[in-house]
Parts: sequence; structure tokens; C-alpha cells
Amino acid sequence: MRNFILLFFSTITALLISSCGTSIDSTSGRYKHEEETKVKTIEESASPLIEDFDFSPYFLKIPDEKPSQHTLNSSNNELWWNYPKVDASQKITVRQPGFRVQVLATDDLDEAQQIRSDIYFKTNKNDIYISFQAPLYKVKVGDYATPSDANNLAFKLNQLGFSPTQVVADTVNLLKNSSLNK
Repeated sequence: MRNFILLFFSTITALLISSCGTSIDSTSGRYKHEEETKVKTIEESASPLIEDFDFSPYFLKIPDEKPSQHTLNSSNNELWWNYPKVDASQKITVRQPGFRVQVLATDDLDEAQQIRSDIYFKTNKNDIYISFQAPLYKVKVGDYATPSDANNLAFKLNQLGFSPTQVVADTVNLLKNSSLNK
């Protein structure tokens, strides 16, 4: 009986192995004929391209004349009403020791940026700085040559609800022709 069971399982195993296995030769030619016909039909259908489209109406025509220089008339200044008039000689800034008002020192950059935008919208000052001195982000306002001017700004910021403020010494950006920044 044992020999019969062993013979039965070995026969089934042999049948499974021989029926499931395929050789590379039996499948390699199966799709070869289809690929050859696809290549032949593509080669037969390809014809030389004839370019018959006229591009000339779409070319950019550049005039030979020099464009006239446009100047801003004084009657057209209402567009620039919110911008301060600054003399061209005062646009050069100098970095020198001065004073700023420190409003916040935090380890959260998002909080520092929020305070910066709050100060900008309440005071309309452009000289608001965020500096990083590990591990804190410090929000500082103003570029002043004298501590009394920085104290005046600190008082105004305290009145607007930004407290506590502190006047700190820092390297500031001042206009070249002015000793005080307003």
C-alpha cells in the first residue's frame, strides 16, 4: 500500500511539472508574426510630410522708429499719492551703529511674522526687521541714529498695544544725507 501511494504521488508530481513547464522556444514565436505586420503597416502608411502652411502672416513686425519716451505729467500724479517724495540724492543708505525698538523675542517664526504684519498695518512703517539670534527670532522696528527718537517710537508702540518694548543698539540703515531717520 505504501508503494502504491508513493507511486501515485510521484506520477502526479511528474505530470504537474511536465504540464506546467513551457520552453522559451514555444512562446518566443507566438507574437513575432503580429509585431512584423505592425511594423510593415507603419512603414507602408508613412509618407513624406509636405509643409504647405504659410507662416508669413504670423511674423512679428518691428518698426524701425525709436519709441517716444513717456514722462509722468504732474496732472497724472494722483496715481502716486501714497508714496513719499524722496530726493534722488537721499536714496543711498549707509549701515552704521544706531538704535531700534525691539518688540518681541520668540522661538516661533510664525508668531514673529504675525507681529511684524500687525505692526506694519497699524503704523505703516517699512523698516520692520526679523532677525534670528539662536534660539530666538527678534522683531525690531526703526532705524534711528539717536536713542531719543527710538524712545519716541517705543512709546507710540506701547500706546498701540505692543508691550513690552525695549530700545536696543543695532546696526541700522540710514540715509546718507540725513543724520536722523524720520
